[in-house]
Amino acid sequence: MSRFNISHETIINAPVEEVWKELIAVDDWEWNKWTKLKADSPAAEGVKGKLLASYKGDEEWEVFDFRFGRVSESEYLLTWMGGVGPKDILFSGYHTMQLVKISEGKTTLIHKEKFGGLLPALGLGLPYKTLDRNYLLMNEALKNCVETK
Repeated sequence: MSRFNISHETIINAPVEEVWKELIAVDDWEWNKWTKLKADSPAAEGVKGKLLASYKGDEEWEVFDFRFGRVSESEYLLTWMGGVGPKDILFSGYHTMQLVKISEGKTTLIHKEKFGGLLPALGLGLPYKTLDRNYLLMNEALKNCVETK
């Protein structure tokens, strides 16, 4: 477990189904300046791809391998993971975005990442404070995208 795990919750004033449509369309995350998920097929458990990370949201991208974990429309759940080293001993990240229906027109977005491995345990590997900020910005960007449609 890492001391740099990230968790944010954001209330979105839109039906959960509308938010899910934007979230699950990973090949069309125009609202997201910080993370892109590129895969040859739609989001489904086991599908592999490339994660593009822009720490400043300026289209300067670092590229990482990832694979989708659980993807569940009935639970409004999207997960993906990646790692470095044999059995991810140096670094691992498990990313979760889940929607929870509050009411007909209100949804909570729960956005988390759990880091593991030697590098996060030592405070190395990624700019964790920047990622924490960016995940909150991602939440706000998704909220803005859905609420202004």
